[in-house]
Amino acid sequence: MSRLWVPVATLALAQAALAAEQGYDFVACTHAQRTMIEAGSETVAFGVEVWGIVSSSTTKFWEGASTHCAGYIRITQGRPVGKGTCKWLTAGGDSAVGDFEYPASGEPSWTWASGTGALKGIQGSGTFRELFSAKPASEGTSQVCRHDWGRYTTP
Repeated sequence: MSRLWVPVATLALAQAALAAEQGYDFVACTHAQRTMIEAGSETVAFGVEVWGIVSSSTTKFWEGASTHCAGYIRITQGRPVGKGTCKWLTAGGDSAVGDFEYPASGEPSWTWASGTGALKGIQGSGTFRELFSAKPASEGTSQVCRHDWGRYTTP
């Protein structure tokens, strides 16, 4: 019975080795629709729904991926704070869902939560940074390109 742990431990290590760690690094350009909650002199708060596409990527897997997000943002003293959830759909049809956060201090973050197809069981995290924004095409909207990067694993 004491020898039983050897095959179990070997199997566990083999499964861990099969988990593929991947990096992602891409530029996504988005269009957002804002629903204003507060537009005061000290605080601006709004709900946001965002659609976008990966315009360039260092990995073929994420080329042409699209995204749809919903969340909220509050801006006080020029600093955004907020959270939300996004779904990513790759050109090959695999999808993944995760959460973004603009914390009160520090860098914005991204956490992968679940996926389908090649992204089933996805785990990992990253960050993002706005590269530039354009003048809004319509009131209550924004057009932004941002840089997203990080790491994830899939079983």
